[in-house]
Amino acid sequence: MKNMKPVIYKFALVAIILVVLNYIYKFTFFENDIQAHSNIINIVRNVVNEKAEVIYVGESSNISFRSDDIDKRPISDFIHDYYPTKKFGSITKEATHAGIYYELLRNIPENASAKTIIVTLNLRSFDANWVYSNLETPLQKSMVLLKKYPPLFNRFLLAFKGYDIKTDKEREEQFKEKWKNDTLKFPTPFKYKNVIDWDNAMAKYGVRNADGSINRPLTDVACQYIKTYAFQIDTITNPRIKDFDKIVLLAQERNWNLVFNLLGENVERADSLVGKELVYLIKQNRDLLVKRYHKNKVRVVDNLEAVGNSEYIDKNWTTEHYAEQGRKAIAKNVAECLKEIYSKDYVKVSYNNTKPDNFFINCDGNTPWGQTQSLTSEKSFSGEKSSKTGNKQDYSITFEYPIKGLPDSLKQVSIDMQLFQNSINTDAKLTIEISGKDIEPKWYGILVKELSTTTNKWNKANYVFTLPQNFYQANLIKVYVYNPTPSVIYIDDLNIKFKR
Repeated sequence: MKNMKPVIYKFALVAIILVVLNYIYKFTFFENDIQAHSNIINIVRNVVNEKAEVIYVGESSNISFRSDDIDKRPISDFIHDYYPTKKFGSITKEATHAGIYYELLRNIPENASAKTIIVTLNLRSFDANWVYSNLETPLQKSMVLLKKYPPLFNRFLLAFKGYDIKTDKEREEQFKEKWKNDTLKFPTPFKYKNVIDWDNAMAKYGVRNADGSINRPLTDVACQYIKTYAFQIDTITNPRIKDFDKIVLLAQERNWNLVFNLLGENVERADSLVGKELVYLIKQNRDLLVKRYHKNKVRVVDNLEAVGNSEYIDKNWTTEHYAEQGRKAIAKNVAECLKEIYSKDYVKVSYNNTKPDNFFINCDGNTPWGQTQSLTSEKSFSGEKSSKTGNKQDYSITFEYPIKGLPDSLKQVSIDMQLFQNSINTDAKLTIEISGKDIEPKWYGILVKELSTTTNKWNKANYVFTLPQNFYQANLIKVYVYNPTPSVIYIDDLNIKFKR
């Protein structure tokens, strides 16, 4: 025993040193490393700081829109319309999946205001092509510092690449092996054994034109549908099942209301391009997920067939990107489900069909306008933010609106904004852009220095633009400041007023 004491003392000393180093690292360099490698956590922090009670978690399906949408807001905002008295928040990150959702949700502090979590249940994310995506390595790297282990240990994992790292070639080998080895099972005999066989046959025989020739573009899309949806979820081995199961357990531990939003897939196009066998697989996987998580007392909103083909933005690829009416349909079904939790807070929503002619943004809060990455808290005329343009951020916050959503007989548009510039910029322009399928795109630029020569303080600028005669033949109008120079200009309180 005497011989063991020095060993025990040494282990104890090492343990103490590690604990001290962990605390030193946590309160010195940890935050810098978080911002460098895992800044996705800022999305979570923002939601927590906003004291959101209802949190929507999703990927690009939440925020994608079509250029001719009148209301370009995300699905989560449309859901909020039904519960205006509730504080909503969104954790949205493109190309993420349930494994990433789990880590982000786990990082919500236990004393946060969150009571209800709505999680995107994306059927496509169970497919081998997504499970073994070449995006997986950077996604997993971004999660290392957010794991539940001590910060110093996580830093060692990051330094020594203690996460799932594979080359693009290795990922491709994984999903192709899955396509080859997983036998597809149908209630009646089917001539193709697996995805590889089915895909090869489709590529060979193809989707036919009326004259019997192969329509190659549509055939390529049909092959993509097969490679995306021709799978059957194995609840024992599919990693996405494990991810969603972990979210269920986390919600139980935190006493959260949990809602899974099973997204719409373009079943209509799958049927027309490939056929009933593929539709069978899609619906079979849907039924399995709904049954499994209903059994686990999770509210599952089945939106699989809620969106028609015309509302899918991407016709040549398999995505869950919806135009305005598609997003509204998804949101309405989720909102109806939330009535089970917030029956007294629900309000009936009827979207106004009146065509607006006046648009204003003060650059604070959520906005459906474009170029939101230009928003900054460095300066503001009103509120907390403005739009910064220049110094490699060429475009300001951008008004982008479908012309079909504007009133008839418009003649002019009046543009008012607050400008802050440190010097007179010779190249920055207030830009009006008009485009469409039936007209040649038009680009009109007015030098900012002609609108304002005031420097180092906010100044109101106004410009009245006469709309071209063929305005209503166009599809889209954009208004923004274009500033490809190093000189910075801040824009705030942008008001667009159309006039007859």
